Amino acid sequence: NRLVELNRQADRHLRAPHSRYAPAYQRRGLATAVYRWALDGGMCLITGARQSPGAHALWDRLACEHLSGYVRVQDKALTYLGPAVSPPVRDALQTRRFLLGRRWTLARLQAATGMR
Repeated sequence: NRLVELNRQADRHLRAPHSRYAPAYQRRGLATAVYRWALDGGMCLITGARQSPGAHALWDRLACEHLSGYVRVQDKALTYLGPAVSPPVRDALQTRRFLLGRRWTLARLQAATGMR
C-alpha cells in the first residue's frame, strides 16, 4: 500500500503493507513469510498510522533480522527519530516504524527519500 502522508520522493521507496487473515490461518507464520519475502526482495516497509498488538509483535520479530528505525511523518516529510523510541513517542499518530529491505542502509534510505 502507498501512504498518502509521504512525499513523492519517499513514496517511490517505502510501502506500508497490510495483511489480514481469517482466524483459522492466523498465527501460522503467513504474514511473517509475506513480509520477509518483500524485505528479502529489497522492499523497504513502513507502518501505517496504527498497528494491532499482533502486527507490532511481527515488526519486532522482523526487526531482529532487518535494520529498523522510527520516523516522524509530518507535512509529507520524514524525520529520523532513531532505532528506538519511548512508548509515548512510538504511539503518536505521526510516528512510524520502518524496516529496510535487503541491500538497503540507513544512509541510502535517507538519500533516496530526503529523510532529515
